[in-house]
Amino acid sequence: MDKNTSELIRALRLIMVMGLVLVHFGRFPGEELSPFSGVVDATYFYSASVNSFFTYFFLSAVPVLSMISGYLLCYQGKPKFAKVFQRKLITLIYPALTWTSFWFLFAFTLYLASDFSSKIDFYQDVFNDLSILDFFNNIIGITHSPLAIQFWFIHDLVLSILLAPILYPLLKRFSAYPIIALLVLWLIEWQPPGFFNLKVLSFFTVGLYFAIKGIRFTLPNGSSWWDISIPVCVALTLLRIYLPAYNDGVMPYETFIELLLRVTGSIGIIMLTLKLRLYLPKAYTWCANHSGYAFFLHAAHYPLVIYVKKALHMTGLFQGAAGQTALWALTFLLTISIIIVLAECIHKYIPSMYRFLNGQRSI
Repeated sequence: MDKNTSELIRALRLIMVMGLVLVHFGRFPGEELSPFSGVVDATYFYSASVNSFFTYFFLSAVPVLSMISGYLLCYQGKPKFAKVFQRKLITLIYPALTWTSFWFLFAFTLYLASDFSSKIDFYQDVFNDLSILDFFNNIIGITHSPLAIQFWFIHDLVLSILLAPILYPLLKRFSAYPIIALLVLWLIEWQPPGFFNLKVLSFFTVGLYFAIKGIRFTLPNGSSWWDISIPVCVALTLLRIYLPAYNDGVMPYETFIELLLRVTGSIGIIMLTLKLRLYLPKAYTWCANHSGYAFFLHAAHYPLVIYVKKALHMTGLFQGAAGQTALWALTFLLTISIIIVLAECIHKYIPSMYRFLNGQRSI
């Protein structure tokens, strides 16, 4: 892989995971409005718009990360899949199970502590009438996502990697037609067995296709027709967050719009990252050089982001639309800062633990 492609992939990884922190910010404290509902009956229109916009904009993080995983699997040609699966046990599956188990024990500790403080109630519903299936769901994810919800992506990614020996020859023989078939299945809302949805598998297959065909995104010298993906993605995002407010809370053709958002958003984010390299090279280089934080940040950010949000809200300093917007921004910055400091401390004092928790990735 050439240096430019490697840098782009590393920068994208970190930027996308940072975007997931914004996606998982969720509702503002004391509000019932979900950012996935846009601004329907919003108490504060401006702060609801900001939260909802970035939630939908960074929904392309999972597609981009899935494409990267598919691309890296086969960019050097057909891999030895048995060795790939063995390597993924150490770099992906074991650390993921360790993190989900930790968050489960963390949640259970808070559940026990809720007897002493009414302010700790985030996990009440999780442990009331906990069944054996619930136990495995919260750690592995069988019929619903793990308690640390970001790991639904890892769950579906592992299944996609297991299907790679089938996908690879299909793409070699039928070119992009398997991708088209997956997108059609997405549109008709088919639920694949074992998967939570088709998003990861679809874009993982796109990444495989790019690798097989030798397709890569390069640094543009100026304007490119791919740039149209940026305003299209922004327009679709604005449509998604505002139209339901004027249509009785309903988003027409929601599945189709979501597919368009993720496709154009994936291309748009890649183009924006390339432009970051072009116009803000220091920021781009920092992201590329610190992409070692990406897996650790992905694993640690939720539910931490929820508790940072709650702690800031309890100060009483964030009132009104401006206060909510400040709370949103500060929660994002503090969550990332806490995780980076934690990563640095573990790496310094217990480096073997850090490498295991980070999937054998360096800092």
